[in-house]
Amino acid sequence: MYNTEMSITWAISIGLSTLLAYFFKNLYRQRMLVKTLIKQGLPVAPNHNFLFGHLLYLKRFSDAMPKGAHFQYMFSDIYQESFQDGGVFYLDMWPLSPLFLAVVSPTTATSVTQTNSKIYARKPDLLPKLFKPLAGGPNLFDMPEVEWKPWRATFSKCFSNEHFMYLVPGIVEQTLVYCETLRRHAEMGDTFFLDTMTIRFTMDIIGKTILNSELGAQRGYNPLADCMISQMRWQQPNGDINPFSLIHLPRFFMQWLNGRRMDSYIGPELDKRFREHRASPPDSKKNKAIIDLLLQAYSPNSEATPNQEETMDPEFRLFAIRQIRMFVFAGHDSTSSAITYCFHLLSRHPKALQRLRAEHDETYGMDISSVASKLLANPALANGLLYTTAVIKEALRLFPPASSSRQGTTGVEITDDRGMVCPTEGAVVWVNHQAMHRAPKYWVRPDDFLPERWLVSPDHELYPMKGAWRPFENGPRNCIGQGLVMMELRIVLSLTVREFLFEDAYEEFDARGGRKGIKNYKGERAFQIDEGAAHPAEYYPCKVKLNV
Repeated sequence: MYNTEMSITWAISIGLSTLLAYFFKNLYRQRMLVKTLIKQGLPVAPNHNFLFGHLLYLKRFSDAMPKGAHFQYMFSDIYQESFQDGGVFYLDMWPLSPLFLAVVSPTTATSVTQTNSKIYARKPDLLPKLFKPLAGGPNLFDMPEVEWKPWRATFSKCFSNEHFMYLVPGIVEQTLVYCETLRRHAEMGDTFFLDTMTIRFTMDIIGKTILNSELGAQRGYNPLADCMISQMRWQQPNGDINPFSLIHLPRFFMQWLNGRRMDSYIGPELDKRFREHRASPPDSKKNKAIIDLLLQAYSPNSEATPNQEETMDPEFRLFAIRQIRMFVFAGHDSTSSAITYCFHLLSRHPKALQRLRAEHDETYGMDISSVASKLLANPALANGLLYTTAVIKEALRLFPPASSSRQGTTGVEITDDRGMVCPTEGAVVWVNHQAMHRAPKYWVRPDDFLPERWLVSPDHELYPMKGAWRPFENGPRNCIGQGLVMMELRIVLSLTVREFLFEDAYEEFDARGGRKGIKNYKGERAFQIDEGAAHPAEYYPCKVKLNV
């Protein structure tokens, strides 16, 4: 007994010693790297401390923000205070993260994601950890470049403009269900959470696109939709960069359980479609969802699988499940946020809403009940909505749903607006869309909602600077579904803005004990929080009325 206790004590001591040695080794390495950068006169955030890095410096910005506000706001405030000239700076947050090299300059961002071949396709080493609870493993979003390229080409077939036209009936169908729910809320006059409701709506849309099946998430429980929503709720903000994130055992268990349930839902769907493909491979482009493209790539007649197999190869089956899970996440999350912010901004700007409705009157006619049938008969109608597109682009500028990042590496340097050359080795190069989209250096009246800036000629002062708008990112690893998202948003607005009036209910929410302390970020109550994509705080409590 004594020897057993001694062995356990010795093992624990060795483990703790190894952990502490790892901690201090990396602490020393990162602090010395930052010290070298400072000596070279490079743009390092001020008030660096050898023991705490920039954590104490960040606290000053964090304390001035509402609790739970997206961490990108701190980077934006640091940029505004100290780095507007160059648009690039280093930030040391070890042990919460590797070294960050924040990029706000559009010119520098272009080199990071488009022109520098050594970095533009290399996602951060820490990304697989972030996306594992969502996708279950390696996926199109975080794959290394060599594996990613052929699959990107395969999936691109599902995101062509021609293919989008085949998806319109499913989008219209699910939007009509969404409108039914809004009418019920209007009749009841109750307060509800628009972002939560919209997430379930976009889940149904992506179910049609990915699986070509009805999830029914707007009407009730669906294992895939509800487990993915739960997974995002359990996803720890900044969990990808926080080494202590695995300590939360309830989170770890729920993410494991949700993952199993999602796999158990997708797996049988995949097996069923596999049997259908073997019996009669689909020829029509109209029926090809993501799941069909995956199975087409895994053809039993290919060299990789020369025999007519009765069951799918287990490794490929697991790979396919991971890709489907990632598309389910990526395809619904940022879209729901964009829809909510479109309604929010239009409710605050009645002149823009009036102009938007006038465009829809001209395009679809005065009878709003006929819009759905007209879109089904002629899906291209939505593509001609120029002001509607401008409203969407402006909403995405003011409230971008995500940023982008690349892995810095030895020998790769980026240059800021002042010509300062910054090495990327050991750093996550993070392009902060929120800061860039609101930077006075790159935008006229950056905090104003001005859809007109997307309709003016190049010689107009409002005309956007090249590369300064990047909600879908630019370059070879841009968002593969951006065309689909824009089409979805145009259709949703076409079927809603003339019928419904939205009004946020934050005052009522707070009066009932909702948020205490600081409530706004720079005057905005619907500030963004980090939950998968950037979503509105408190999931946007609101009321809706019929426009009669």
